[in-house]
Amino acid sequence: MTQKKVAIVGAGLAGLVTLKSCLEEKVDVTAFEQETHIGGNWKFKEKGISIFRNTELTSSKYLTAFSDFPMPEEYPHFLKHTQYLDYLQAYAQHFDLNRHIKFGTSVKSIQRQGDQWSLEVAPSEAGNRLVFDAIAVCTGLNTAWELPALTNKSDFKGKIIHSSAYKDSRPYHDQNVVVIGGGESGGDLVYELSQVASEVTLSLRRGVFVMPKLDKQMTLPGDYFHLRSTYHLPPIIYERLEGLVQNLFTFVNRKQASWQIRHILIRLSGGRYHQQIITKSDTLTQSLTRANVHLKPGIQRFTTDGVVFDDGTTTQADTIIFCSGFKISFPFLPIDSQGWDWRHLYKKIFHPDLPNIGFVGFARPHIGAMPPITELQARYFAGIVSDRLRLPDPDQMRTIIDADAQRTTQTKPLVVERVTGIVSFVPYLYELAELIGCQPVLSQLVKQPAVLWSVLFGTVAGPHFRLCGPHSDPLAGRVIAKEGLHLTNLKTMKEIVLFLLFQIIWGGGAMLGYPLFKMLSYIPGWETLEPELKL
Repeated sequence: MTQKKVAIVGAGLAGLVTLKSCLEEKVDVTAFEQETHIGGNWKFKEKGISIFRNTELTSSKYLTAFSDFPMPEEYPHFLKHTQYLDYLQAYAQHFDLNRHIKFGTSVKSIQRQGDQWSLEVAPSEAGNRLVFDAIAVCTGLNTAWELPALTNKSDFKGKIIHSSAYKDSRPYHDQNVVVIGGGESGGDLVYELSQVASEVTLSLRRGVFVMPKLDKQMTLPGDYFHLRSTYHLPPIIYERLEGLVQNLFTFVNRKQASWQIRHILIRLSGGRYHQQIITKSDTLTQSLTRANVHLKPGIQRFTTDGVVFDDGTTTQADTIIFCSGFKISFPFLPIDSQGWDWRHLYKKIFHPDLPNIGFVGFARPHIGAMPPITELQARYFAGIVSDRLRLPDPDQMRTIIDADAQRTTQTKPLVVERVTGIVSFVPYLYELAELIGCQPVLSQLVKQPAVLWSVLFGTVAGPHFRLCGPHSDPLAGRVIAKEGLHLTNLKTMKEIVLFLLFQIIWGGGAMLGYPLFKMLSYIPGWETLEPELKL
């Protein structure tokens, strides 16, 4: 059989793991990267789109690491951007990826040529066009910034920028700054600016659900508490249980101003924990307790020297910073990508009208981390192009696309129209793992009790999907046994007892409730009691 030829557009996080996955499947693969380096926007730039000078990851190193390449032990829970770029470079070196990358080469157009795809690249190569059997688009989410269509922005005579143009707080000393948007970028900006600006105003159209990056009771990252066992319950049940837990925490911490602000932001969000994207921040709510930081609703209109908010209040501003995200742009595709809706792609990867093209790294989890999702997308794409796996036929694909879109609309109603690529972190990982055939098989883990416990009740992370199936790796079991229970990270016996009690009560309760809710879901009218994840 002739070896398949695959092209990858981009050599950032998604491009690297897709390249490695294709090599794993023994296909002939070439990545095209317009920059002279790997890592995409994780390399800081004084100008252009990149991370901030002081960017720190919001997902823990255990969740962020690829499944077969753990982070160095000396790294902190939350990496600086320089450390993460070093990690990506070490990953590329370890798996010998750089020799498959054409740096300083951009893809200008992709056109269908029979059953293959023809690429025009620049600088041009021999014949100007290169032919491949399949394409992986890995250009990333942060390629073209977007400003919302607010009226009369031009009336404002101060400075308006997108957060991608912000590098550090130095230019904003003694200024009045308005920050629009409460995502993680907005939270970081408010914190940094509050240290130097005269006044900082955070404008939110609706509230946000803020989760501390680090749990103060057990000094563990907050994303360590996102477990598989939660999803052995029906969404209608685990959402309400999460709400009760959050209300309990708010009551216990009722004397802390930052917790009360967090409660206000949750209430203003209009929804529950799992219905929206979580802002992971240890600083946003703390910043909002400062005298020079103010919380305001959305913007009604601009004035020459400031803004008028929806509640009729006003503020003067020297600079307005929009943390309004990025727009999807694939100018090299043979179809129009304007207004691209990820709900129209099979598993957020394959477009029915673009055969043998996969989009890797664009699904956005409501919590958790993008790398494990991106890695499983890459492994699925590589399995498809190598012919080891098969896609459904186009009609089946469209049926599944419609069902998935309907489910997302039901489970993520607050953000799905704006963030069409949103997915539930753990269920989506398991969907992809089932398609690949790499989901953990509990019966195969009985002889590894620490690993089995972690899979059932511990943090869901990349190594879980290297335990079984194709391209399994003995390293995964060792990493999970060492890190998956996190006991070595806990400092006192009290912390260990609290953590194990949480796993036993929450995880064990979900496991015991699974058969009950499964049976009840068969009763007509009680279908909403169907557990989201099968045992």
